[in-house]
Amino acid sequence: MRITSSPINQQPTFACMTFADWTLSVGNGQIPATSFSVNQPADWISIPSCFLLDPSSQPTATICDEIYSDFSANYHHAAYLIDKAIVTPTNKNVTKINKHMMNRVRGRVHSYFSAEKIHSDSKDSARLEVEYPTEFLNTLAFSGFPDHEIELKVFSPVMLLRNLNPEIGLGNGTRIMVTYLITYVIKGLIMGGAYAGKVVAIPRIVVNIDNQKWPFMLKRRQFPVRLCYAMTINKSQGQTLTRVGVFLPKPVFSHGQLYVAISRVRSAEGLKFLIQNEDHIPLGYTRNIVYSETFDSLGGASLCIPPTAIRFASGNDLSTFSV
Repeated sequence: MRITSSPINQQPTFACMTFADWTLSVGNGQIPATSFSVNQPADWISIPSCFLLDPSSQPTATICDEIYSDFSANYHHAAYLIDKAIVTPTNKNVTKINKHMMNRVRGRVHSYFSAEKIHSDSKDSARLEVEYPTEFLNTLAFSGFPDHEIELKVFSPVMLLRNLNPEIGLGNGTRIMVTYLITYVIKGLIMGGAYAGKVVAIPRIVVNIDNQKWPFMLKRRQFPVRLCYAMTINKSQGQTLTRVGVFLPKPVFSHGQLYVAISRVRSAEGLKFLIQNEDHIPLGYTRNIVYSETFDSLGGASLCIPPTAIRFASGNDLSTFSV
């Protein structure tokens, strides 16, 4: 949990605490849930209306405008970028949002292409190199690894995907604002944490990718970064943010993901959802996957809290419902 301040307009402390209760009840699976299909688990929950954005028109632009308000005047300020992010379950939608945001940044796009080949440690690597040419290897994308093509602009925020030198702030998950782009190095400013404001240089490195889907190990040389206006929910773990947009064109798909997304935000006023559902699912509902056996295996030592009345700040109004 990262609830560190009270909601909008300094609402009383209880409002902050009830938001924390609601967040924990999502994480514990204690919030009321329903099913909309026969023989499907009852794991759909209603998100309070004060958190919801209208999904009916240009959903990508809608959530980007909400979380990154006044972007054109602030896109080059690290202090503006560091406390905001849009989180979503899949890399496909992360890429879509990041491209949308980068297109709004002034300046020239710099494209960086990786060099890759099948690792010599792969069994029968000579035959595999014939069967899987370089052009095919270029198309492969893997979660947590740099892509074949990386497009950046000066002032873009990026996240490190590897530990380069944690002693000087270059650790996996560090967020950096790009300040200089040349062929062999990316320079930038660390945006948060103990090393905030430090200027760093990021080199290309070699990463070995061993994915069970393919009969080989891939060797890729590329900058270990990814744009981070948006990030996957899993990659957002460890971040503490003031503004969080949860973008759900499809529901979450693994245990605890919804809780992780919600608990990135400091207070209720900074949280927004944009949910797109199939026609038979009511507006504002989304899946909350919680495996109770995970808590049962701990001998009942879960985070469960008793049902309570939850109040949410929405402008100056407070709406109440039960969990």
